[in-house]
Amino acid sequence: MNDFSSELRDLIDKWRDTPGYALPDIVDELEERWSRKSMLKPDFPDLPDFLRRPKDNRMSAPLPKPLVYSYTFLNTADNCLHKAYRQYVKKDLPFVSTPEMDWGNKVHTAFEHRLGGKPLPQDMLHWEPLVSAYADRKALPEMKLGITRECKSIGFFDKDVFVRGKIDATIATTDAAFLPDWKTGSSKYEHPFELEVQALLLRAARPGLKKIAGHYVWLKENRVGVVHDLSDFNSTWATINNKVEVIEDCMASGDWPKNKNPLCGWCPVKDCENWFDAKAK
Repeated sequence: MNDFSSELRDLIDKWRDTPGYALPDIVDELEERWSRKSMLKPDFPDLPDFLRRPKDNRMSAPLPKPLVYSYTFLNTADNCLHKAYRQYVKKDLPFVSTPEMDWGNKVHTAFEHRLGGKPLPQDMLHWEPLVSAYADRKALPEMKLGITRECKSIGFFDKDVFVRGKIDATIATTDAAFLPDWKTGSSKYEHPFELEVQALLLRAARPGLKKIAGHYVWLKENRVGVVHDLSDFNSTWATINNKVEVIEDCMASGDWPKNKNPLCGWCPVKDCENWFDAKAK
C-alpha cells in the first residue's frame, strides 16, 4: 500500500470515529497534507510515470504511432523519401482526387461486384470476356490482409499491423494460388513487387500455400501481363524489411532526402524546389 492510500484509509477511520468530522474535512486535510509534501518533495515516489509533469505543468508529448507500411508507401519511398514523409508520416498534403483515380476506383468496385455475381456496368461490358475467365474459376473478390513484424497474419486494421494490402482477386486451391491484379493505367513500369507483397500477405493468412503466381491485367490495353512466380516468400520479406529500414533510419535522423526525378511534375509536394507543373509543358 502506498503513502496516499494509507493516509486516505487513516482519514476515513478518523471520520468514522470522530463526531462532527465530515466528508469534506477528509478532502481538505488530504489536500493540505499532500500540498505540504509537494513543496518538500516535488518528485512523488508513488506517482505513476505517465502522470508526472515537468515544472511548466505540461504533459509530455505522446509517443508517435508505429508506421503502417503498404506497397504504395514503400514504392513512394523508393521514388522519393521526402514525398513519402510528407504523404505517410507528416500527412500534411491535402487529398486531391483525379479523374484517373475515380475511374480506377469505379472499375475495381465493378470487378469486385462481378466476381460476386453481379453484371458489369454498360460502360465496362467490353471487359466481360476478360473478367469472366476469373469468375468462371471461382476467383474470390477483394481481400484486405495484414501481417505483424513477425510476419504473422493479422487484421487489416488491427493495432499491431505492420504491413497491409488489398488483393483484387484470388484463385486458390489447397496448396497453390493465382493473383490477378486489375490495372487501369499504363503498363510502362510493370514490376512484380506489388504482386509479391500481396502473395506474402496471402501466404501468412494461408500457411498451407506452397506456390503462388500472378499477373497484372492491363485493362486499357485489354490484355494480361506476364505471369510472375511469387513463391519466394523469404526474399520478399527481406526486401520489405530492407525498405522499412531505410524509412526508419530517416525517422530516427529526421532527414528525408529529396530525389529529383521525372515524376516531380506530378508530385503533390508543391513547396519542393524540384516540383514543376507537368501539365503546363
